[in-house]
Amino acid sequence: MSPNEDVNPLDLEHFMSVALKLVHEAGEMIVKALDDRSTVEAKSANEPEGHASAILTETDTNVEKHIISGLASKFPEHRFIGEESMSDATDGQIAQFSHQPTWIIDPIDGTMNFVHANPLVCTSVALTVNRHVVLGIVNNPVTRSCYTAIKGKGAFLNGSKLLKTSGIEDLGQAMIFMELSAGAHEHKRQVALDNVAAFMEKAHAIRCPGPAALDIAWVGAGSGDAFFHFSIHVWDMAAGELSSLICALIVTEAGGAVLDPSGKEFDMMSRGIVAAATPQLAKEVVEHLKIYVALPRDYPEHCPL
Repeated sequence: MSPNEDVNPLDLEHFMSVALKLVHEAGEMIVKALDDRSTVEAKSANEPEGHASAILTETDTNVEKHIISGLASKFPEHRFIGEESMSDATDGQIAQFSHQPTWIIDPIDGTMNFVHANPLVCTSVALTVNRHVVLGIVNNPVTRSCYTAIKGKGAFLNGSKLLKTSGIEDLGQAMIFMELSAGAHEHKRQVALDNVAAFMEKAHAIRCPGPAALDIAWVGAGSGDAFFHFSIHVWDMAAGELSSLICALIVTEAGGAVLDPSGKEFDMMSRGIVAAATPQLAKEVVEHLKIYVALPRDYPEHCPL
């Protein structure tokens, strides 16, 4: 596929069908593993980001391998970016992000939840073409909630319920989702605490359920009104319009807005996101955010939705 070639809508439906089957199979693996915590092992990468980023499970690896091998067998010309395959990267950056069809995969988003047998865990998968997200999937196998979106076709819950954001424009009426990273270094902790204080005063409610992909999908579903996060990686976001690179697609297809925390155009490789029910709410969230800049970027070049 050349850089200027658009993907056929029928191909997108086929890609979605194949990916969904693999994601649901992966969900069965996750559910079976939730009662067994013996497969947890430490990983050394990014420990200053917080305890959750220092955890790797056997199930993460098995799920990613299952999804990638299944997609590669059907689409051998496609490329892949995955959380576990990135864990050994020496500089923390993606080596290549091609214009070719590229799947971005987070096998278990909510690894800390998984380790503690919390049901809020999900698998997120997104496909990019020409460096733009064209489809996304966020699946919580425990609650049997699967959020999907195809560019220009809307966002759905379990394939049938059309998603729509809450439409909330006023921060004072909004429920805000955010992340609190235990074990993070002092500066990152302080930024998080400052944001908690600011939004406790100005928002209707604050929640920190995690994981990121599910939080973003909930914004698209109208189950919350805005989400922001720093230090997130593209594979964590993988499923909404480049989901959180990707989950972001779910939000925009449901009528919401996605911005960089600076208020500029969303850049899926910048490791920051604000997703909201409306553009007005997104801008108001940005106005009150204290920003934590996470470096390095996931990829050096600017990559808009």
